[in-house]
Amino acid sequence: MQIAQQSEKIPSSRWTSYDGWDYNGMKERLETFMARINKSALVTHAEELTGNNVSISEPFSAGQFWCCFELVDADGTLLIARVRLPRHPDSNDRVDEKSELYAIECEVATMEFLGESIEGVPFPRLHAYEGPSSQRAADVGATYMLIEGFFGNTLQDVQFDICVLPVNVQDHIIAQWTRIQAELASFTFPTVGSISRFSKEKGATIDRLCVAKAESFDRCGPFTSSVAYFAAVGRARNLQACRENEEDGGEGDVFSRLGPYVFQDIVNKTALFNGPSNYGPFLFNHMDMGTQNILVDDDFNFLAIIDWEFAQSAPWQVNHFPMPFPLTSSDKEIEDILKDPDDIAYPNVSRQHNTRQMYRRAFERAVGTAVENLDCICVGRTRFKNLRNTGKDRCLSWAGGKSYL
Repeated sequence: MQIAQQSEKIPSSRWTSYDGWDYNGMKERLETFMARINKSALVTHAEELTGNNVSISEPFSAGQFWCCFELVDADGTLLIARVRLPRHPDSNDRVDEKSELYAIECEVATMEFLGESIEGVPFPRLHAYEGPSSQRAADVGATYMLIEGFFGNTLQDVQFDICVLPVNVQDHIIAQWTRIQAELASFTFPTVGSISRFSKEKGATIDRLCVAKAESFDRCGPFTSSVAYFAAVGRARNLQACRENEEDGGEGDVFSRLGPYVFQDIVNKTALFNGPSNYGPFLFNHMDMGTQNILVDDDFNFLAIIDWEFAQSAPWQVNHFPMPFPLTSSDKEIEDILKDPDDIAYPNVSRQHNTRQMYRRAFERAVGTAVENLDCICVGRTRFKNLRNTGKDRCLSWAGGKSYL
C-alpha cells in the first residue's frame, strides 16, 4: 500500500463522476448503481484491512464494467474499491451472469499470476475480492475488489493526445510502454486463452477465453493455433457486422461487412498467420493497454497498469499501434499527406506518423532487451529470438505496416 506525501494529490481530485456518460442510457445506469451501493460497507472492510479510520471519495471513476471509489486512511494509505457495475447496455444475448463471473474470476487469477510471477510490470495488488456469494458483496450491493491505490491518474486523463508532447517526453512514455509489453510477452503458453486459475504449485491454467461470449465467438477456446483463434475473431466480427446491417434495415455500410469477410479470407487462404509460429508458443498480453489503463504521475512515470480483465495468451500478431496513434489509413494516403505540408491534415498525420516510428523503434529495443534478460524458466526465449531475428517484416509489421506493428 502506498503512503501519501503531503505534496501528492489524491487521484479523485481529477475524477469526473458522471461527466461524459450522458449517452445510450449510461448515465442512468450509473445513477441506478449509485442508489443501491452501500459505501459505508466498503469503508468498514477497508478499515479492517488497514486498522485505521478510512474516508471514501464522493467523486468516482467509472468505466464500462467497473466503478472505482477512493479510500484513504488517517496514515495516508490509499486503497481503491473497484465495484462491478450492472449489466452493460450493449451486452449481447449470450452474456449471462455465469460468463460475467467467469471473466471476473479470470482477472483475479491473472492478478495472482502477476503477483507471483512478474517483477518488472507495475500493477495494483489485490487485497480482497468479494464475489456474488459473499456476504460482504451482499452488504455493499455488488461484487467488488479492494486493490492497491496509486497517487496518479490515467495517461489519458493527464494528457489525452501524447503525440503533441515534446519528443523527449514521448520517448520516456513509449520506452516504458513497450518495455512492459515485452516483459509480459516473456511468459508464453501452449494455447490461446485466459488464465482461469493460478496456484504456486501448478502455475497458471489457460482455459477458454473470458471474452468469447461477449465478443460473440462461436468457439471459446482454448485455441491451439493462431489460425484457429483469428478465424474465430473473423467469424465473430462478420456476424456482428451482419447483425448491425439487419438492424439498419439493410442500409448499413457495405465496408463494415466487407472488412471481416476479407479478413477471414486472409486467415484461411494465406500464410500470413499460418507460419512457423502458428502453433505457438503464445505470448501473454494485456490486450487493452491503452492510455485509459496506464496510471502515471505528473512526470509521466508509469505507476501501474490496470484493468486486467481482457489479459490472455495470444499470437504475436495482436500487437498493434495503440490510440492515440493507430494506423487507420493506407501507406499511400499517409505518404501523400506527408508530401504536402499545406494539407489540412498534415500537422495531425505528421505527429502521429512520427510517434508511430518512435513506438516501432522502442518496441524493437524492448524485445531485444527482453531476450537478453530471459532466464531458463521463461519458455519465451526462443519466441523472442524468432521475433527479433526475422526483422521488421515479421516482428513489427503486418502486410506492409497495416494494423499490426
